[in-house]
This record gives sequence, C-alpha cells and structure tokens, in this order.
Amino acid sequence: MRKLVLWSSATLAASAVSILGLTMMRTYEMDLGGLALKEGNGQEALHRLGPLARLGDGKAQYLLGCMYALGWGAPGVPKSDKDAIYWFERAAFQAENGADPAAPAELETARSYAEGTDGVKVDPIESAKWLRLAADGGSKEAAAVLRRGKFIPQ
Repeated sequence: MRKLVLWSSATLAASAVSILGLTMMRTYEMDLGGLALKEGNGQEALHRLGPLARLGDGKAQYLLGCMYALGWGAPGVPKSDKDAIYWFERAAFQAENGADPAAPAELETARSYAEGTDGVKVDPIESAKWLRLAADGGSKEAAAVLRRGKFIPQ
C-alpha cells in the first residue's frame, strides 16, 4: 500500500512539473514569436508561432492569420487571403451564434485597412473585401457597416 501511495505521489508530481514546463515553453515561444513580429522578422515569427498554432493555440492562430492578412511578416511571409482565413477560422474566438468563426477576425482586418492601423496603410479596397467576407460569414456588425458605408471610429 505504501508503495502505491509513493508511486501515485511521484506520478502526480511528475505530471505537475511536465504541465508547468509545457506552459513555460509555450509562453517562451509566444514571446519570441511576438518579438520577431515587432522586429519585422516574419520567418522567425512563423517558425515560433507556427507549431503553437498547429497545436491549437488560439492566440498563435490569430497572429498567423493577421500575418497573412495584413502582411505583417513581409518580406519573409507573403500576404495570403487563403492562409489568413484558414488561421482565422481555427482561432474562432468571439464568434456570434451561427456566424463563420473567422468573421470577427475578418471584421478586425477590415477595420485595420479602413483606419490604417496595425501597421497597414489605409486601403479602402482591401477593407471592403474583408468587410464583405465578414458580412457573408454572418457578422451582424460587418453587415451594419456595409449598410452605413463606413466604420464608426471606436
């Protein structure tokens, strides 16, 4: 009985250490990926964030979507609407009921292009494209913006 208690305690302790280590490693990789993005090193950001995104990390998935949608990783990571939408769909945060999970991120991308934020220049054509994607995906806010014809500054 004593051996079973010792074995169970050791297994529990090893599991706790493993979880803590994995959490610290994820944070470290996320920090390095974010730093690479700030420094304009798209390849390094992709190298750091890609594995986290493929493992299901929503923040890494969202950042990869932004890299592809807004060209954050240029010149190492080319703009790609297809890749941006792929990662936005996987990030799937804040989706309205019945809406495409990528719609909130598409709306934010449209806002970035409309207002010239997040490191991109004002581009009404890109903004309209992403706004239509969000509205087609079921975003009520995007549909309202299309009806009004412009974003209301936040």
